[in-house]
Amino acid sequence: MTDEGPDHVLALLGYAMDGLRRELVPRMQHEAPAGSTPLRPSQVRLLSLTPREGMRVTDLADRLGMTKQSLGELATALERDGMLESGRDPSDGRVRILRPTDTGLAAVAAAERVIAEVEAEWRARVGPDRWDQLRDILGDVARLHRSSEGHPAS
Repeated sequence: MTDEGPDHVLALLGYAMDGLRRELVPRMQHEAPAGSTPLRPSQVRLLSLTPREGMRVTDLADRLGMTKQSLGELATALERDGMLESGRDPSDGRVRILRPTDTGLAAVAAAERVIAEVEAEWRARVGPDRWDQLRDILGDVARLHRSSEGHPAS
């Protein structure tokens, strides 16, 4: 614990995510495709991890580490905004498949440009070697987590 608060990894990652959100959200407001609602980081993550050909709600919830109910709420809002569409699985009509729309894909591309811009700025601030090392370590941790959860380690 420091005078500023806890310094364990969960807190440090949280502080970094909070800072990233503070920089991303206003910029994404300006980058949203015409006629679309600016995406929040959680929505960008959902759309980024939804394959173009679609994915079952249950499988997508597992991929995102969310409950099916939480994913459903997020997906419903994205459907309403024209970013996602849903349909029934032809092999099992009870199963809902989600897929990004062209508008959703355009919004993700715009968000990814903003994320790259912010990353470049943070890289310049902390130094390229340290930033690259941070990204490498986070990539290793993500791969370890995904492989331990039974997800592809890509």
